[in-house]
Amino acid sequence: MSKGGRALLLAGGVVSLALGATGAYFMGPSLLGVGEPQNTTKIPLEGVRIERSERSFPLSGVVSIDEFPLADATVTAGGETYLTDETGAFEFEGIPLGTVTVTRPGYLLTEYTFDGSVEEVDIALEPRIVRGIRVSPETAKSDAMYQEMLDLAAETSINAFVFDTKGDYDYAGAEGVVFYETEVEAAQKPGLVVVWYDPVERIQQAEDAGLYTITRIPVFISQSYVNAYPEHKLVGRYLDPHNRDAWEYALDLAVEACQLGFDEIQFDYIRYPDGQSATTARNLGLVPNQATRIADIQGFLEEAADRLHPDGCAVSASIFGIVNMENGDAGLGQKVEETSEPLDVYVPMIYPNQWPSGYFGLGNPSAYPGTVVGTVLDTAAPRVADGTVIRPLLQGYYYSSSQIRAEIDAAEARGYGWQIWNMDSVYSAESFPPAETDED
Repeated sequence: MSKGGRALLLAGGVVSLALGATGAYFMGPSLLGVGEPQNTTKIPLEGVRIERSERSFPLSGVVSIDEFPLADATVTAGGETYLTDETGAFEFEGIPLGTVTVTRPGYLLTEYTFDGSVEEVDIALEPRIVRGIRVSPETAKSDAMYQEMLDLAAETSINAFVFDTKGDYDYAGAEGVVFYETEVEAAQKPGLVVVWYDPVERIQQAEDAGLYTITRIPVFISQSYVNAYPEHKLVGRYLDPHNRDAWEYALDLAVEACQLGFDEIQFDYIRYPDGQSATTARNLGLVPNQATRIADIQGFLEEAADRLHPDGCAVSASIFGIVNMENGDAGLGQKVEETSEPLDVYVPMIYPNQWPSGYFGLGNPSAYPGTVVGTVLDTAAPRVADGTVIRPLLQGYYYSSSQIRAEIDAAEARGYGWQIWNMDSVYSAESFPPAETDED
């Protein structure tokens, strides 16, 4: 190569050239050159040598959504992996040409083709739009009932199943039990485990059907657990969110569930108690002030993200409906801004029949499912932390197919996915948008 030689990247190889003046490369029918034609050294094509480049090239950049940087995104290239920091940044000193893969819990996998022509790049991710239904432990236990759920997903837009690996209230005479053969040490006491199904088998069947898998883990409620570990009890069946030792049971179950193969861990009852239990706890002086309550719940979710992200699981939490309409925490420790910050997915529980008469200016909010869902989402969305995906949990009980569909339509009109809650996993295909076809 002559003194002015330059390299041109071409179809993954390097073209060795003797070039003249600088400028844009161009290719003609019989020559390859650079710069203005009158200043270009012409090279017969038969004299061009193409070879695979084994060189490494630097690459840095930022991973983001809507220009907001995303931490904990995994960037992989040439066998090397980088986890983005709080600014969404990554930096490789040298990687080969080829595909750069970017993943993050709660987002779709993105690929960037690196050709060495730039050293910095911004990579935008798209959130995963989940359309899920609950699969009850009874349904997961039955081959026939589970197959019905798979068939329903195949003919509708449903693309995710939400399982229970730990319960909250009574199942088979026990409250708050684990539904599979767990190896979590704290569960190795009588009354804490009632085996209903094999999650690994059900996950594999769901994955074979192209479905995203979520497990719901109620955190600070379990009668069976507080019976076995009364030192972690707040009142009644509730655990104490301020006691960090009481966090470990749910966190250990979550890590195990992630390692079993679930894509997402969704925490429920991630709060201080409500109702009579809350009154009792306050009267006993067991409930801290609002700032402490909020810090307790946020701290648990931060710890969960730290433990689950390295294993590739998204972290979500179902949030009390009223919290989304109030500036405070409603006594629960859930406040939209702080609670959503550690989450990959924020899941407001918007059940229209739970709102009292007169709320939203409606005599009977339950009769206006689309209006209620839209109003709650519009109120909460500006307060949800940047980068956190919103996915409402919607009412799938006591409702007709058209009412459920009205809820779904309200969520999808705002660009969100959804989850439908039905205790017994009883659904009708008419409640859901149909499956997309190749013509759609």
